[in-house]
Amino acid sequence: MKKKVIAALLATVTILSFAGCGKFTCDMCGEEKSGKKHEETILGETITICDDCYKDLEDLANSLK
Repeated sequence: MKKKVIAALLATVTILSFAGCGKFTCDMCGEEKSGKKHEETILGETITICDDCYKDLEDLANSLK
């Protein structure tokens, strides 16, 4: 019984860890990416930004301060 419970927990953790790993197209660079994505609303439109572009935007914003 313990082995079945442990196996079920491991399966659930594995499924949840891959749930957010789908591919998407970054609206800034136009490349297909996988990994962390950011959704930002600009002028009332929600766009999807890859982590690389998001970091570039943060750097730009910090340099303008």
